[in-house]
Amino acid sequence: VNAKEGYMRHKGYTFRLVDLPGTYSLSAYSPEELYVRKYIFEKKPDIILNVVSASALERNLYLTTELIDLNVPIVVALNMYDELQDSGRTFDHAALGEMLGIPFVPTVGKRGQGIPELLDRVICVHEQQCVAQKPDVKIAYGRVLEKSIHVMERELLSKKIMIPAMPLRYVCIKLLEGDKAIDERFAREPKSDEIFARRDKERAYIEKLLREDPESAFTNARYGFIAGGLT
Repeated sequence: VNAKEGYMRHKGYTFRLVDLPGTYSLSAYSPEELYVRKYIFEKKPDIILNVVSASALERNLYLTTELIDLNVPIVVALNMYDELQDSGRTFDHAALGEMLGIPFVPTVGKRGQGIPELLDRVICVHEQQCVAQKPDVKIAYGRVLEKSIHVMERELLSKKIMIPAMPLRYVCIKLLEGDKAIDERFAREPKSDEIFARRDKERAYIEKLLREDPESAFTNARYGFIAGGLT
């Protein structure tokens, strides 16, 4: 559970590459997930290079949906793209990238294929010549979850509580999911009891209407978003 750093040059740029531990999500259940999330919040990298296995898109794009909630600049490397092609399947990555405002670049890392194009796109996003994530793009969680997110946003704004470096929407989602690290952060706030009481009411509301715990509801909604993007 650590980061490895390396440097390379491409078209006049010196890249400082930080390889973070492999993870499929940004939850707070494993040291790897916590490490990656903390690094993104505290170090604020210029670009998140999200390496996705093209042969297992549904599972690997889950992390992408969480990065969208973070509203950070993303470039997706569709690695092992040769395996996707060999399987006979097709994926209109250009259309999905256009819809999300996130560049998707096919690569075959073991052969170095697509790497120059990937770095070109990173430079393009960094120089703001390519559109990074569209500010109006967000994961649609459905009527029930969106209502609870809105309630929690209103609650935190009324209490004038903000967490630096974290988007308000993301914080509210994690509160509703019962994220332990976020709960610990809010436990230090003077009005934490009121915040948690409101959160617990919303969690109960979600469970009553959707008949599943909030974390499962958010997870299923993310997979539903992915399935829609892949069709």
